[in-house]
Amino acid sequence: MRQLLFVVVSLSALAYASSAPAQDAQQACRPLQPTAAEIMPARPRGRPVSVPQVWTDANGAARQRPEREGFSSARYIYTYAPGALYELYANPSFISTILLEEGETLEDAAAGDTSRWQLSETTSEGAEGARTILLVKPNAAGLRTNIVLVTDRRTYLVEAVAHAGEAYSAQIAWCYPESGSDRAPLTSAGAFNFEYRIRTTRGARPAWAPRRVFDDGRRTWIEFDADTESVDLPPLFVITPEGVELTNYRIDGRRYMVDRIFDAAELRLGVRAPVVVRIERTTNTPPTRRMRRGWP
Repeated sequence: MRQLLFVVVSLSALAYASSAPAQDAQQACRPLQPTAAEIMPARPRGRPVSVPQVWTDANGAARQRPEREGFSSARYIYTYAPGALYELYANPSFISTILLEEGETLEDAAAGDTSRWQLSETTSEGAEGARTILLVKPNAAGLRTNIVLVTDRRTYLVEAVAHAGEAYSAQIAWCYPESGSDRAPLTSAGAFNFEYRIRTTRGARPAWAPRRVFDDGRRTWIEFDADTESVDLPPLFVITPEGVELTNYRIDGRRYMVDRIFDAAELRLGVRAPVVVRIERTTNTPPTRRMRRGWP
């Protein structure tokens, strides 16, 4: 018999979830953000990394955060992968929901903080079939805990964060690459290309020089050391046949994430005597840019 270690909340008023479109099971999954299982930690420099730091780094690499294109109405759809950590943004004034796959049965649930977080289970009935819904609510803002869901098909690792204000996750769900014909591409370690050369071409080697660069054939990640969090990081310039162009990127922890791949790029910092670090892709495979799959 499964046990829920939480305060039960009666939420029959949330039957609206049964009418939500079942697009997470029908649409092709987006590429998964790199996880710790896919990107092995780089060899540490200097002193050995402590065990707590190793776990912190692994959890950070496995953490999956919402991206703008992942929404279907108010439902955010993650790409499922074993061992990944999925973020849920909760709010003491609202109820967040976790939607399981059609026909999936919850066998057990547990959380790190059972005294300040409430969770209950209900089921939606609709055209898309019976689906289990978990209802999550914190007692106050500023709380953080993890939730583990064990079903008859897989295990979900969720990190719940309680915020004040009006922002919250109305619902999170998953698409499952292994259950459809459109598999999420490049979700194994061998699919990432680490063949990049990093060298300082002007000035002394800076503290912010990247420790490694890798791509998945569509996006590129530039990873810095942990001690660079307190220093100014340089802008990125991509070198093309037409010249040098300033490139947009997103900062994800200690990484730049660029929505393209390139043959050569430079990190430049300074005006009168700039320091330049050049990044060169050394594989023989020419870079190709793929169009991002759209979500309605």
